[in-house]
Amino acid sequence: MKNNKKVKILAALVAVFFVAVAVCCSLLYAIYDTSLKPAEFQNLKAPASGIDSGYYRHCYYELSAEEQAIYTVILGSIYDMPERIEIPKLITGNLNKIFTALSYDNPDLFCLGLNCKVYKEGLKTYFEPTYALNKETYQKQKTELEAVVPAILKGAEKYTSAYEKELYIHDYLVTNCVYVDPEVSSFANTAYGCIVNGKASCEGYARAFQYLLSKLNIDNRLVTGESTEDGENYIGHMWNYVLLDGEGYFVDVTWDDPKTATQVLRHTFFNVTTDDILLEHRNIEQNLPLCTAKKYNYFVYENAFVNNVATEQLEAAVENAVFNSNRRGYKCVELRFNDSASLNTAKDTLFNTGVIYTIYHDLGIIKDLNGAKVYYSTDEKMNALCLFF
Repeated sequence: MKNNKKVKILAALVAVFFVAVAVCCSLLYAIYDTSLKPAEFQNLKAPASGIDSGYYRHCYYELSAEEQAIYTVILGSIYDMPERIEIPKLITGNLNKIFTALSYDNPDLFCLGLNCKVYKEGLKTYFEPTYALNKETYQKQKTELEAVVPAILKGAEKYTSAYEKELYIHDYLVTNCVYVDPEVSSFANTAYGCIVNGKASCEGYARAFQYLLSKLNIDNRLVTGESTEDGENYIGHMWNYVLLDGEGYFVDVTWDDPKTATQVLRHTFFNVTTDDILLEHRNIEQNLPLCTAKKYNYFVYENAFVNNVATEQLEAAVENAVFNSNRRGYKCVELRFNDSASLNTAKDTLFNTGVIYTIYHDLGIIKDLNGAKVYYSTDEKMNALCLFF
């Protein structure tokens, strides 16, 4: 019994010893741990976002406090392309979420590669990114991008409304860039590829649109999901979400860009609703509010949404659309209808009776009707009609 009692006392003393050692080690770790602590997260200043900052960092504000701190620390150094960056300890945060936020919020950060990792070295934690290009190339391209942007933005100065400035940027990108697959051009996925090289994939268009709108103080963000051209095969896609007067709209610059030389600039996907975008897009990854506003939809704002296809009303609507399109220098006159039946009725009225030629002639666009030919194309899902000659 005495021996058992001695064993129990000894075991208790050993336990107390190890607890004391653990406490001491914890204290020493706290003293010598030089990495940022969760309590220090509040001392980090949030990155600039909003009016006159050149950025709208929506993804940053969707992160936890811990993730925001790491985002901020990385952002402070990443433009210099260091091999690694010391960061606050990642306790409960999601590294992929932080990395995606950095990429999606900062369209001029096109040096980032697709992968990164976090690791500990001694008492410190490090973030190690991969880069898509070397430092010299990135700095050269970033300088080139920043050199051409002021001239583009100057073209928007003649407009006073956010809608007109947004439309100007949309038209500029569509007119000055051609769609290419990422495999064709090394920088197709970047704002640089779209704005400087004039070649871009959907990601390049979306990032360029984001970059330029942000410089014009128009609130916007990137949107990712899937899209289809045939209604069956969906592929990954990127487009934009824009806020005007506090209301959200979707814009897909890529889908408004002609894919061949015979096609012309469109505005089918300029400031559309959630219902509209979901006709040919799906699986939106961002948690966005429903877009229901129509005030700044291209067809509504330009009085090109035809509600009445009775001959007299249709003629008036088409004449107005032709006049406005010609005033803006567009080669295509775009109209949208309530449903497919209205679209088909309008098409038959305009072409079977020759009304469309009379409208073009009366406006002085077609001088001689002999041999004149007006063509059209339709988007059956959007109930849209495009006229050109």
